[in-house]
Amino acid sequence: MRTGSYTVDELTKFLHFCDMCQCHHAREFVVSRVFSARYRFHPAQLINIAIKCHVRSAFSFAFQQLAETPITEITHAHRELMGNDVFLNVVYVQAALDHHRRIVAAEEPNILMHSNECHNPTGCNEDWHAIWWNGMGRFLLDGRNAQPYGDAVKRFKKMTFGRVGKGCKEIMFKILNQGVAFQHAEHFVSEACQFLVEKLAFEPSSSS
Repeated sequence: MRTGSYTVDELTKFLHFCDMCQCHHAREFVVSRVFSARYRFHPAQLINIAIKCHVRSAFSFAFQQLAETPITEITHAHRELMGNDVFLNVVYVQAALDHHRRIVAAEEPNILMHSNECHNPTGCNEDWHAIWWNGMGRFLLDGRNAQPYGDAVKRFKKMTFGRVGKGCKEIMFKILNQGVAFQHAEHFVSEACQFLVEKLAFEPSSSS
């Protein structure tokens, strides 16, 4: 089956036909093909299929993609496909993520305990603060090319850290690798997605 050659309306009708005729295996096959070709669809199209046909896996993936899609790139046609409930939640989620990103960019994790090899704790703290703002702050808030958290951390680690002690830097890198601060954003998107799943009354389905 060449999923990419079918329109959203055709796929939706076929899935409804499978449900009406209780063709569970055919439905599972169509859903698997839609999901395997998910990058060929705009997230709004996947949301439309997911809502109409109760495909949870497609909804979760598409909502994550929409959360990362600039609002200016979501057209009126996209809004009609996803519906007002989803669109308003995408706007809300993006605003919350932007606020969280600004907090992370502006407030570096503090070095609570310096390593034994650190001979200048004051200078270490000062340079860590400055490098965080000039590095993570710039990577996360770049108006032209803002970096995702993971990419920002990778670029940040390649910077020159001045008076930051080697042991202190290694300790802070371990904290960054744990991603506790960054995971708040992922949890927020997941919670918003789950809220929509419950509100839009998705029916349990083994195929999704």
